[in-house]
Amino acid sequence: MRSLLILFLMCTCLCSYGQGISGMVSDKKTGQPLAGTWVATSKANVITGIQGEFSIATEKNNDTLRVKMQGYKLFVLPLNSANNKNIRIGLDAAVIELGEVHVTGKRDRIKDSLNNRKMFAKEFNSSPPKLKDMIAVSGSNAGLLPVAGITIVPSQFIRALTYKHSREYKFKKVLIRDEERRYIDSRFSESLVGTVTNLKGDSLLDFMDKYRPGIELLKKMSDYDIRVYIKTSQQKLMGDSLVKTK
Repeated sequence: MRSLLILFLMCTCLCSYGQGISGMVSDKKTGQPLAGTWVATSKANVITGIQGEFSIATEKNNDTLRVKMQGYKLFVLPLNSANNKNIRIGLDAAVIELGEVHVTGKRDRIKDSLNNRKMFAKEFNSSPPKLKDMIAVSGSNAGLLPVAGITIVPSQFIRALTYKHSREYKFKKVLIRDEERRYIDSRFSESLVGTVTNLKGDSLLDFMDKYRPGIELLKKMSDYDIRVYIKTSQQKLMGDSLVKTK
């Protein structure tokens, strides 16, 4: 009975200590998920995944959610029992004010990438330990398991084996995928595709989604090659449409 009482009290303390919430962050105007967004409460801070998703611990009462992303306004939300479940957050693009004129700043892909690499330098520069990091001369007290005059450093050896499952590796992959997405968006843009194809609205978006080039292919293309690719893709689309109508 006493053991049950202790277990009950422990569970009660853990439940009262805190709780967690989850949600998704996206661009308020376009609805596009924002990967690599910084999300924080008084208890923790996390980075959103590739689909803008996050899960974070919070205080049970009177906590505040703060969401920050390069090029967007800071989002602050006081949490309560009514809004602490599955939260969908739309971030507003940052606005540059010049006198009485409000100008929405055009995203500079290269500048954004450099800022991200500076802000998250530790994650971008992360790598698994090299062989020289995993061994030391026996007798140096750097680790255990002496083998043939050297000492294997267990912590570095384990880190090398588990690196691809680590948070820093996964976050680095998210950051790189986000850079690649921005690169594709900058070269295979709505304005360029719309100019070449004369498509608009949903037809334009459907075309871009269907014929969006991969990162490796796009890196090999000149600006002229991209225009040819768009034209060829449009001709293929028109040909497929004619076949379907027959």
